[in-house]
Amino acid sequence: MNYKFVPMNTDYANIIYNWVYSGYMEKIFMQPYFDNFNELTGEMEGPGGCDGYAVLNKDELVGLFEYYFKGEIMEIGLALSPDYVGKGLSKKFIMQGVNFGITNFNYKKDYIKLSVEEDNHAAFKAYLKVGFKENNRSDNEIEMRLYL
Repeated sequence: MNYKFVPMNTDYANIIYNWVYSGYMEKIFMQPYFDNFNELTGEMEGPGGCDGYAVLNKDELVGLFEYYFKGEIMEIGLALSPDYVGKGLSKKFIMQGVNFGITNFNYKKDYIKLSVEEDNHAAFKAYLKVGFKENNRSDNEIEMRLYL
């Protein structure tokens, strides 16, 4: 599967807002996209000022990828559609999102990072499978790094 990354828009944000997961995580935090929607340009800014991208497979929305820059380090956030969770797609999804971010933002640092809640065991395992390493734990969150 080759994914296509397109800037977030209101149509995609509304679909993602309505995704419902079973288990640990129930909803994706999408409200900042609506709060930071620029009606003149159609641009949306995600949580923490991130650049959000809808991830498509053959024009079907399959996920969300967010790119944050805290200092000079890229941090990512991501979600796979509930329809695709548990189908063995996470490794390719994560790696294509990482590669898109590196290319799109001309990223040259040694690592990227993400944070995952301790109780989100499935996501933690998926990140380990693609090479992320645990860096730090605090306040029920695990910071992980992928060295490039």
